[in-house]
Amino acid sequence: MKFTEDHPLVVCLGFPPFAAERFLARLREIESVEPVVLPIDPDASWGGVTAHVAYAEPPPWATSVAAERKAILTRAHVLMTLHTPDQLDRRAPNLAWIQGSGAGVEQFSEAGIDPEKVVLTNSAGVAATSMSEWVIGRLLQVWKRFRTVDEFQQAHLFKRSYGRTFSGSTIGIVGLGHIGRAVAVRARAMGCRTLGLRRSAARGEESPYVDQLFTAGELHAMLAECDAVVIAAPATPETHHLIDAGALAALPRHAVLVNVARGSLLDERELARVMLEEPLAAAILDVFEPEPLDPASPLWDIPNVYISAHSSVSLDHYVDDVFDLFLDNVERFLADEELQNVVDMKNLGFKSA
Repeated sequence: MKFTEDHPLVVCLGFPPFAAERFLARLREIESVEPVVLPIDPDASWGGVTAHVAYAEPPPWATSVAAERKAILTRAHVLMTLHTPDQLDRRAPNLAWIQGSGAGVEQFSEAGIDPEKVVLTNSAGVAATSMSEWVIGRLLQVWKRFRTVDEFQQAHLFKRSYGRTFSGSTIGIVGLGHIGRAVAVRARAMGCRTLGLRRSAARGEESPYVDQLFTAGELHAMLAECDAVVIAAPATPETHHLIDAGALAALPRHAVLVNVARGSLLDERELARVMLEEPLAAAILDVFEPEPLDPASPLWDIPNVYISAHSSVSLDHYVDDVFDLFLDNVERFLADEELQNVVDMKNLGFKSA
């Protein structure tokens, strides 16, 4: 479709940070683009709301602007968002492209989009650097016993606490996307042996990012060799509870488990049992199923479980980096060029609307 000044490309910004004038101004500079903001309630608290599901319109954080949202979605050709409305085939009949503001896309799998009509792109890679730094920092915290050192300081105890050497460790990475590869690069730089598991890998295949590549069917074999394992794979029906009782049993008891992917990849109930009865050295968890983590969950009170609130990404550059990616894709879309970070909806099990 040819877009002109009289018939512009309507770009709907459903990611609230992009409502800032500095972002809108950059979009307006592109010929034949009309940016519109999908409004939310004044002073709405949307940041902590899980984005992994599709929401009915209007969502709880936009009840006072339902009519405005309906009108904007009806016109939109492009939707840039984190939280997605459901029934997009009906709510946004002109939609041709969705840009997700994060790497995860499971919310869009239930949003009612037709993979034959709508292209989906994500922001994979934008968070890889800061998240991989976070993973290495958490592993250092555990292996260098920084939590114990802090406890000694608080108790005014001049007491030694020796950690273990990071170099020489074997780091397994489940999922070699942007985040997994970034972890591998940093682990190698610190002298570690790296193992990687990729769903599409064939037996005997190699990867430049890891010292040994494993297939999906070799998960337990890889885990058995790990001093630490980092879960960084996408959430799909095939990866649901990928780390289950069998996988946890395959890990050596001295190993550290890190999850920065999605909570659905890990059987948290089984992990809690393991950490109480036959514990790993530590479990580092930034994501949960569901979120937020239930205050009654036993995971909160297990000493060698490290919990954070889905915050392994650093936000100081994130929004600007995502917008740069999106802006480049807008220009590609207008020029009918291939977009960056196109999601293979068919292989991820997306169903037609």
